[in-house]
Amino acid sequence: MAKEKNIASEKMLAEIKHNGHRRAFFHDYSRPGIYMITMVTAGRLRLFGRIVGFSSGKKGTANYPHMDYSRLGFLIINEELAKISKFYPMVDVCKVALMPDHIHLLLKVKTHLPQGKHLGNIVRGFKTGCTRAWWRLQDENDSTNGMAAKTVPEASPSGNRPVLFEDGYHDRILIEAGMLESICRYMDENPFRARLREEHPDLMQRCLHLWIQDREYAAFGNLFLLKNPDRLQVFFHRKDENGRPTHMTPEYEEAKTFLLKRAEEGAVLVTPGISKGEQGVVKAAMDNQLPLILLQKEQITDYWKPSQERFYACAKGKLLILAPKLSSDDSDYKRFHMLNDLTRDICVATDTCILRIMN
Repeated sequence: MAKEKNIASEKMLAEIKHNGHRRAFFHDYSRPGIYMITMVTAGRLRLFGRIVGFSSGKKGTANYPHMDYSRLGFLIINEELAKISKFYPMVDVCKVALMPDHIHLLLKVKTHLPQGKHLGNIVRGFKTGCTRAWWRLQDENDSTNGMAAKTVPEASPSGNRPVLFEDGYHDRILIEAGMLESICRYMDENPFRARLREEHPDLMQRCLHLWIQDREYAAFGNLFLLKNPDRLQVFFHRKDENGRPTHMTPEYEEAKTFLLKRAEEGAVLVTPGISKGEQGVVKAAMDNQLPLILLQKEQITDYWKPSQERFYACAKGKLLILAPKLSSDDSDYKRFHMLNDLTRDICVATDTCILRIMN
């Protein structure tokens, strides 16, 4: 039977795992834990509502960015979420962030799940319930208006109805101290960040295929920083020639002061921020809102997002994050050396080619 018929007949679908979705295969997803789950609508359809307000609005007022739920969004918040704890009493829904085209759930599994059950069963059941709710709204609209709902794609010639979510989901296990507070803040600020991206599209660009000289990168942030001809490499060894930690020497402080002064004058600092000396310059540049290009080994994908601090630096036009295409066979040591070599190349590059930009 087709997936759509299985859902309609109350059958649970087998979990589909594919690249791009985080799975900790070493982890037992039936045991107690706290998880952040992200599910995206098929085709990124904006079905759950819209964001209203402005990034300049005062927090706590109607002008601050927030979600205005659609009928489907309202049903999910007020009916479908409650079914998780109804069917799995050992699971609490601690927090939800419903956005126009995706959902973040913070789930706490208090005790072991029933025999044969794991986190994937909970997510599949929730997604199935939301899809059925979507279909019911479509049928109501058909009955009331005598026509197909405009927000729902028509059924295929074979009669199959579209499913609400894309296959799979993204999960994050909260195990480190401080992660819960950080995740909750991230979920609360989702509408604000989305509005910020809409208001400043040129400063929040996502480019998955960018060439600098003969090297391919992915990028996020203010691409115009690459057009600044005054780019300075920030590079410090971990120790100086006498074996002293570089970041604790007077020479380092002098060099750091020079780099920050040049950045205040308009130069762009370029670094992977690997050594403590480089990290010190990065922190000072971020604190003082100075222009910065950061290289990282973590890959930038369609849905990758920077940390909160770096996100806001991008929104102010002060940061560009570059992720070179690196071989998975390279060791961390080799990658770190390569990042420093690429930093030097970026500082002297005169040619940049953007093949595709994903907003």
